[in-house]
Amino acid sequence: MFIRRAGKTLVAAAAIAALLPGCATNPDGSMNDQQQTVAQGAVAGAFLGALLGAAVSDNKATGALIGAAAGGLIGAGIGSSIAERKAQYANEEDFLVAEIRRNQEFIQEADAQNRQMYQEIAQLDQESKQLRRQYRAGRASRDALTRQQATLEKQLATAKKINSLTEKQLSDANQVYQETRQKRGPQDQYTRQLETNVVKLKETRQQSDQNVASLQQMYDSMSI
Repeated sequence: MFIRRAGKTLVAAAAIAALLPGCATNPDGSMNDQQQTVAQGAVAGAFLGALLGAAVSDNKATGALIGAAAGGLIGAGIGSSIAERKAQYANEEDFLVAEIRRNQEFIQEADAQNRQMYQEIAQLDQESKQLRRQYRAGRASRDALTRQQATLEKQLATAKKINSLTEKQLSDANQVYQETRQKRGPQDQYTRQLETNVVKLKETRQQSDQNVASLQQMYDSMSI
């Protein structure tokens, strides 16, 4: 039953996507490449939003509808950003080369930040555990715990920012990959390189997720 309702929701979301800015059709009813990119992003976002909305809501149908609407807007934004970058290049190949390089540069920078964050987390973990032991033994004040928690809060904010940027880059890269795969096929050299980017970005996000979780656990442990 839910699958049938979700299907109707996605059809409605696709119709809404067509009305979003940048998704209007040409006079003959067709879409150019950039309009298709925006529309595809909106529909993909609506699909994922519907699934997430249904998963977290008590009323699956309502949750799916709300999630589809929100996801459609986010997806359309991603599609619009991709379309704007496309417009800067004379041909598709130049755009794809630039996208692959853009992903690689992001991965390199984000991985470096995650590694540094991981090392800092290890140090903070030792300090926090020692401080908690000292507090329980009466050798550290509550203010010391508060100061440590403030330090952890700053690191947590940084880790969440890296995580958010990685999630956005992954969504963006995955949209370009899916579109390229559909147009050029799975064996195309650009498709394969974009797929590699997506896989690596997922690994980067996983490390980022772990850093956020570790810092959140430490932050919570300093509360008394």
